[in-house]
Amino acid sequence: MKRGEARASRRYARVLLEVSFSSAQADPAQLRRELQAAASLLESERGLAEALASPAVPAEAKRGIVEAAWRDSSPLLRRLLGLLLERGRMGLLAAIAASYGDLWNAACGVLPAQATSAVPLAPEEMTAVERALGRASGRDVELTADVDPELMGGLLVRIGGLVYDGTVRGRLRALRERLAAAD
Repeated sequence: MKRGEARASRRYARVLLEVSFSSAQADPAQLRRELQAAASLLESERGLAEALASPAVPAEAKRGIVEAAWRDSSPLLRRLLGLLLERGRMGLLAAIAASYGDLWNAACGVLPAQATSAVPLAPEEMTAVERALGRASGRDVELTADVDPELMGGLLVRIGGLVYDGTVRGRLRALRERLAAAD
């Protein structure tokens, strides 16, 4: 993403957050979920994203697509999508959703964390890790998970600029370094 697009995405997100917190009709947490869902939809449905970006599709048809796809969404999300469509900026939606999430976390005191494991974590494992990180940090934690089979086992957690490596790969690396230092 270009620098100007990143700035524009942050501006859109900042304004959305301000409006959602100040409006009695808007729910900031719900808007966050809707933004993430809309960005995921455009990412998974490439045909939809292409149709909305195509100059061959008339503007009225694009508005109809947006109205149909997001008719059950909040008025604030629908207004944002209409504005992005009108300005030819639908491609910014994923970045806006990410920026909004970051701003929402900061405003609500939520600490984002990333857990990477060799196999997908079960929901109860995610909850347990999230709770443990919350107790350790003294804050609410929002955990996202990735899978990296090269870890072989264990868990790699990134939170607040810190990295906790409890993976088999990390332990093997540490053992290798200790053995090399003992020579």
